[in-house]
Amino acid sequence: MNLTLRKLAAAGAAAVAAAALALPGHAAEELKVSTALGEKHDQSKAFFTTFMDVMKKDESVVKLKYIGGPEVTPNRKQGAAMKRGLIDIIMSPTTYYANMVPEARLTGISNVSPQEWRKNGGFDLMSKVWAEKLNAVILGWGNYYGYNQFFIWLKDKPKPSKVTGLDLKGLKMRTTPLYTPFFRAMGATTKNIAPAEVYTALERGVVDGLAWPEGGVAFRGWQKFIKFRVGPGFFRSTTMATMNKTKFDKLPKKAQEQLVAAGLNYENTSGELLNKLAVIDNAKVFKAGVEDYTLPGEYGKAFTSTILNANWGDAEKRKFSVDFKLLKSKMYKAGS
Repeated sequence: MNLTLRKLAAAGAAAVAAAALALPGHAAEELKVSTALGEKHDQSKAFFTTFMDVMKKDESVVKLKYIGGPEVTPNRKQGAAMKRGLIDIIMSPTTYYANMVPEARLTGISNVSPQEWRKNGGFDLMSKVWAEKLNAVILGWGNYYGYNQFFIWLKDKPKPSKVTGLDLKGLKMRTTPLYTPFFRAMGATTKNIAPAEVYTALERGVVDGLAWPEGGVAFRGWQKFIKFRVGPGFFRSTTMATMNKTKFDKLPKKAQEQLVAAGLNYENTSGELLNKLAVIDNAKVFKAGVEDYTLPGEYGKAFTSTILNANWGDAEKRKFSVDFKLLKSKMYKAGS
């Protein structure tokens, strides 16, 4: 090669190197995020603050894009959409996809904290199931601030029962798979209705009440028809942040670590925030005239017993892909 050619080759190589240095780094991969509950729901607010906002601190590798809630993808179809990769991350009560994952029914009736669940092996068992049946990675089990976050909300005065604690014979109750076993044990007729349709259902007499966690009642205006909040409180939040496993596995290690860290933050801190929001909502509900009615003494004990026995009995009949007794031992402490 003569001198002129060598100079041209060297100049060309230098130009290529300079151009490479001038090019921007790889664009962050965008992940689609949806919530099974509306954007303004308290649980969604807690998720945005403790998960989404954490991820925004470093968007060099992945960037989250909120594509909407149930108005975009119906809440009971979000699990299937995530499994297929149409949505990358969902925040959803697990019972909304219990038809695909029977083990999802155990989250609400568990009485161990998320921290215990991770230490005792429950997380590993559930992760195996979520991967197999939902093609999902569990990022965080959020909104935990106690084992008594749910109540029954009724239009008419409760009828105590010495057998089941609460007599719901002749009443129509809005349900999800989490509530159906104990509602039927108490004699109710159950109706599957989306949260967005509950107001109209109450207004038109389609249902006489529902089970629902604290929070989001006043926001939805249900106190216009609901007159009694019935306890003792029961159950805990079933809501998890989960991600399509195929997409997760393809991400760089840094992105995976970010998502796992944000999921843990959601799991460990969202409950405190949600509790504060529930206190505000409860104040509005009671100010509107809703009576806080706690079943007394033996009635209360029968009520709690009916709920737990009906739901754990129903769960035991289902076909699980992991040993039911082993999983139950990780999810439930008798006598607690």
